[in-house]
Amino acid sequence: MGMKNQKAQSAMEYLMTYGWAILIIAIVLAALFSLGIFSSSSFTGTTCVASSGFLCTSPVWTSGNLIVTVGQSTGASWTGVTFFFMPSGSAAPSSSSATGALVANSACSDIDLASGQTVSCTIPMSTFSTTPGTSASGQLWVEYSVSGDSAATDLVSQIATMTLKES
Repeated sequence: MGMKNQKAQSAMEYLMTYGWAILIIAIVLAALFSLGIFSSSSFTGTTCVASSGFLCTSPVWTSGNLIVTVGQSTGASWTGVTFFFMPSGSAAPSSSSATGALVANSACSDIDLASGQTVSCTIPMSTFSTTPGTSASGQLWVEYSVSGDSAATDLVSQIATMTLKES
């Protein structure tokens, strides 16, 4: 009988040791989960996925402004180009003056843009909180006319989908 009690005691010590370790791990995981470490928004940074024929690189959302390099390589020169951002959930715009449109600064409004040319744009994100860590998503649009084509005026195209995080 003495040998059986020693085996039971050894088994209980083994279970208690690993039980405490598992309990501590569970408490740490619960704390990290409650702090939002495992939420998908904590892993998502600022991204810009451009449509074919367009360029969207180096997006940075800081101090209430979105700064992004945009361009086009459609083979045609554009005139009267205006870039603007539409937050997710907004209706597809018919122009840059659509409700909810966040229009780029003068460096990216009413400009000419040749095929292969890029420009750095600043878009004031006035409808969003400027708290670091704030997330937003939407689409980058362009309003333009094709140079030398009188039928191709006031065109509006979505050029990129964006996921933003204020830094």
